[in-house]
Amino acid sequence: MGTTIEPMDASNPGAAVREATLEDQLAAFFDTHYERMVALAALICHSGVSPEDAVQAAMEQAWRRRATLRDALRLRWWLDRIVVREAIRLNRKPWRREVPANESQIRLLGDAGAKVGPDQLDLDAAFATLSVDQRAAVVLHLYAGYSLAETARMMDAPVETTRSRLRLARRRMRIALAEEVR
Repeated sequence: MGTTIEPMDASNPGAAVREATLEDQLAAFFDTHYERMVALAALICHSGVSPEDAVQAAMEQAWRRRATLRDALRLRWWLDRIVVREAIRLNRKPWRREVPANESQIRLLGDAGAKVGPDQLDLDAAFATLSVDQRAAVVLHLYAGYSLAETARMMDAPVETTRSRLRLARRRMRIALAEEVR
């Protein structure tokens, strides 16, 4: 008796069921992967905007555009793409406020509880020299493990542009690390 019946779309009788399922999947994914998405955004933002702000904006975008998800099996890729794009977009804003760097934003690849050594600090300093597009390419391809083609699609850039960003990022980091050694 306490059950509510949702009106069905006459043109697509299964739409109400699929939409509710997708909304449940999104909510569960947000709950489960929030910390991972913040870490991903933190690596891209590095010292611009708060990574939590980027993830919040991405979650809003994903919720508004949830009907555009074609394959529920690609939910993680789809959401990572939105997180990356929002982190890049917010980091490019000229009015962005500088956030004091905290431990989660400084650490590039290490464990948050581990002791920070000089090599880690040098790597973080070299990583900070990269542009936001180069950071995003490095994080997606080398850190998150996406293929070059997937990284390019996530960044909405041609594969050759993404390959060039990775090459330039490696060169810039090598130069910065060589200067740190001197």
